[in-house]
Amino acid sequence: MNLREKILAYLYQNRDSTLEKISEGLKEDKYEVEATLRYLERDGLVIKRSKGIIFKKTIYDLTAAGLEEAKRIYETLKEKSIKLQELLQSGRLDPSKLPEEYVDIIPLLITMSLINMMLLEDLMLSDMF
Repeated sequence: MNLREKILAYLYQNRDSTLEKISEGLKEDKYEVEATLRYLERDGLVIKRSKGIIFKKTIYDLTAAGLEEAKRIYETLKEKSIKLQELLQSGRLDPSKLPEEYVDIIPLLITMSLINMMLLEDLMLSDMF
């Protein structure tokens, strides 16, 4: 999953987010997130605006087109999360050999509460032994 998709998915659940919140939530470099947000804004998927009277801050939100695309990405993430959890719970997947497609999205699944934390703890414990 690329950074563009991660940002859209993050904004789907966290509307009106600052650059800092987005980069922290995604565990991604702030400058890379900022550059990608500029592209998303140029493509009409994200809008940037100021919020606050005394303490102004710049926030990002989805446009109608961005909301549509973000919803599709969110649904895909949800499906991947369910599949990953089923594979781990059934024992058909060795937790120490997670495919790259899952390793890449685990921080996002955690941020979006799409993965069972108890399952993740088991996953981390299995890596220790």
